[in-house]
Amino acid sequence: MKILGLLVLLLSTSLHADELKLHFLHSPLGVNWQTPWKLAFSTLKNQIAPVGKKRAYSISHVFVEVKCDSTGKHIFRGMTSAPGTEDRDLVFKAKYGLGTMFHSYKGVLEKDESIIKDLAPYEGHKRHAELAIKVSPKACERMLSYASEYESLGYGAMYSGLQADPLKREGSGCSAFGVSFMRVAGLMDNFTKEWIESIDIPTRFIGGPLTGKKVNILYILTHPGARWSDKEKHIHLDAWNPEKMHAWVGKMYKQVREGQYQGKWPANISRKGNTLSLELDMSDRPVPTGTFWL
Repeated sequence: MKILGLLVLLLSTSLHADELKLHFLHSPLGVNWQTPWKLAFSTLKNQIAPVGKKRAYSISHVFVEVKCDSTGKHIFRGMTSAPGTEDRDLVFKAKYGLGTMFHSYKGVLEKDESIIKDLAPYEGHKRHAELAIKVSPKACERMLSYASEYESLGYGAMYSGLQADPLKREGSGCSAFGVSFMRVAGLMDNFTKEWIESIDIPTRFIGGPLTGKKVNILYILTHPGARWSDKEKHIHLDAWNPEKMHAWVGKMYKQVREGQYQGKWPANISRKGNTLSLELDMSDRPVPTGTFWL
């Protein structure tokens, strides 16, 4: 009877495996953040890279999946710009230069069926990586509540610049939106610091409302020797980089596979084709209470 009871307990636990899963989609050719020139040039190359009939994700992307087996609820969410938004016009007509990184576009809150459809062509693809985090039922329910409140308050209509913080009601880009689910569920840890791109952008490369200037993209492309620098007038940016998230999954996958993983959270790995998946068990983390908003 003790053995039967143990089996029932184990089966019950597996059936109620609540989790947050972040899907990281790498850009076709990679976005190079080393210098202003490399960032602008690599971004333009990704815009014209052939991807067939698949969605391009030309500057990379993050999708959120919350699966609460304990309550039978399962959602997909993501943030993107609305079709026909003015990104090309901002670069070539309004001459925003790198000011596009701070611009807020009309947004679309992506949901469920559309995300499943967009992810399907990348199943098993090397451009797709996954981080699954086991969470407690309480944390899972809190993330569902956050997703519902974010939508009901209309923040999904704001696809905001890389500096925007969704928990400050500023709208969000795709990566900050994904990370915000970890934040409201109490899942942030030291490893997330590896996902941040931290740069000092000289204001001479920033056009638009922030500086009141026009910056031709050709100005950036004809200055290959320019660097990120705090030695001249600049704007500091800390941004969540989906490609760093993607690379981090690959690094952790290798460490677990080779028996070198030393993280504090129990880890498992799996793969489907060339899509690598890392699973961390953070189900015993304390869950925040109260408002989501800062």
